Formats: sequence, C-alpha cells, structure tokens
Amino acid sequence: MESSRIAGSRAREALRSGGALRLAALALGAIGAALLVMAELSTIVTIDVLTTGTCEEIAAPDVRDACEVDGLEQHGGALIVLGVLALLMAVGAVRGASAPAALALIVIGAVVVALAVRDFTASDETGLVGITFEQAEAGVDTGFYLELAGAGLCIAAGALGLLRWGD
Repeated sequence: MESSRIAGSRAREALRSGGALRLAALALGAIGAALLVMAELSTIVTIDVLTTGTCEEIAAPDVRDACEVDGLEQHGGALIVLGVLALLMAVGAVRGASAPAALALIVIGAVVVALAVRDFTASDETGLVGITFEQAEAGVDTGFYLELAGAGLCIAAGALGLLRWGD
C-alpha cells in the first residue's frame, strides 16, 4: 500500500513538472516517425483505368509497374531516414530538453509537408498508363495521408518540445 502512495505522489509530481507534456511530446514524435516509415512503404499515388478491371489486370506488362507509385519510388527512402531522425530528435527533445532537437522535429515535419505537396501535384500525372488508356485517372492513396499525418505529429511534438516544463 505504501508503494502505491509513493508511486502516486511521484506521478503527481511528474505531472506538475511537465511529465505529461514530455510523455505526449515523445509519443507524438515516435508515432509521427513510425507513420513516416509506413508512408514510405505504402502506395502514394495510384492510377485507375475507368474501364472494367483494375489497371494491373488490363495493362501491358511494361505498363503494370506504373499503376501504383509507392513511397520508395517517389522519395527514394527519404521518409525512412526522416522517420529515424524524427525519433532520435523526439528522444533528444524530451530527455535532454533540447530546443535544437525540438526545432529539428518541426523542420522535419515541414520538409515532409513540402514532399507531400510535391506528391499531391504529381498525383494528376498518369504517365505511361495515361498514354495507353485515355480514361486513366491518378490520385493519392494511403501513403500520402500517412505522410501528412506523420508530418503533423512531428511538428506537434517539436512544438511541445519547445515548451518549458518547469525544470
């Protein structure tokens, strides 16, 4: 019973000294980093052919690869590197109360937003599939939304990391 009171008082003290904000900043940064890695491994742009069947089913073998564009094809692994860096910066911003690490999280988020804007503008291009099929339409897919969510969480984690926690 005594240990639960000690744990409770430590938890209250941690909350008073900004422990909850630190934990939130770390969680946001870690989840944002994971989303960036997931976005890189997901489909960013997909091309639909407005006929019967999917693009992969009806396109010629040399065109099939152009039906979906994943993050690795679009960014060359940059979101994986940024995701790992975001995780490291989140730990630094929280554990070491490092303002430069928190700023780095915000910069990482801004860079990813810039990449997402580029992805969105490129989502209208049908490429080889559009040459073969006049009615082809391109659009963003799951990876694009993961990319934006990861960027937003990194920015939020960085903003929380810049707060003073009463140390």
